[in-house]
Amino acid sequence: MQDEVIVIEVPVLEEVANPEIEAVAAEFEEVKADVAAGREPSRSVRELLRWFGARRRRGGVVERIEAELEAAGLRTDPHFTTTWIDAPVIFKKREAQAPAPEAAPVVAAQPGAEAVEAAKPADVADMTHLVRMLEAANREVISVNPQDPIERAVTLMLAYDFSQLAVMTGPRDLKGAISWKSIGSRLSQRNALTNVSDAMEQATEVSDADSLFEVTKTIIQRDYVFVRAAADRKITGIVTATDLSEQFQGLSEPFLLLGRIENQIRRLIQDVFDVDALRAACDDNDPDRKAAVTKASQLTFGEYQRIFEKEENWAQLGFVACRKTFCKELDEVRKLRNEIMHFHPDVIEDGDFEQLRRFSRLLEQLDQLAG
Repeated sequence: MQDEVIVIEVPVLEEVANPEIEAVAAEFEEVKADVAAGREPSRSVRELLRWFGARRRRGGVVERIEAELEAAGLRTDPHFTTTWIDAPVIFKKREAQAPAPEAAPVVAAQPGAEAVEAAKPADVADMTHLVRMLEAANREVISVNPQDPIERAVTLMLAYDFSQLAVMTGPRDLKGAISWKSIGSRLSQRNALTNVSDAMEQATEVSDADSLFEVTKTIIQRDYVFVRAAADRKITGIVTATDLSEQFQGLSEPFLLLGRIENQIRRLIQDVFDVDALRAACDDNDPDRKAAVTKASQLTFGEYQRIFEKEENWAQLGFVACRKTFCKELDEVRKLRNEIMHFHPDVIEDGDFEQLRRFSRLLEQLDQLAG
């Protein structure tokens, strides 16, 4: 293993070609030198991804970054896959792992399965969606003191268009919350409101290391929760039901677009190709798979692609369009599909949405012209 040389490759099919590869390598070397000198430098996850010519934590990128960090004797805290993309991670020296006991049983991998190291850190093994991956869990918390005049809370909520505020006496000392709801409920009972404490309600908090899906029900029931960092116990953000709905909308929309595209592809080919043509798109090394295919809806996305790539099939479709251009667009959609299916909360950017929408429009137009 070469500890002193880091080679950062720019993949041919990656998202961003980096023309400043030497500068990027120098940044990585600077981090290595800082750690070797006993310091613990920090960089954002987005910056770490930039070193590898990527914008999101897709499968191949994560594996390559992890391999480079391991080769350099480094790790990130928290692990770069388990935090918000713009949050900082601290680079630390990777502790040497103890060798496995000689008597430990060896479990044979299933055919086609990847080998998995037994001593992976817990936060790497459990690639769940954590609360700290949300942008809202990492925003500056606007707060008031219990003894502040009620007018200060009202003014801040109006100014920031917030429905609630944290009531705090320090970055770690959450006393409660004040909201339009808590103010209104007390006024309805003709209570005099002078200080924030007069309209304060109990605050619900969650850890930033909690599973997002486990706390979803709490957020919906309470309308909002405060997020406390597991590392330093500070309150780092407020996640509201609105934040949650926006997050899940951002995750679900690409799935809906991909579903529409697959339905459009099936509609284009289902009445054109017979069973033999459909089976020809399947892997020759999997005869059972070939035999099982009887209709277009049973094909995988890669098999759809093989159908369109054959010139004789394209001619049979009768499209007055460029096959190579169509297949290039289809391949971009395929790569996006593989990434989206990982269901990671990194935001799918507008350009990627447009790629899916554009290809869906193309399929629709070809369907209309062919009809």
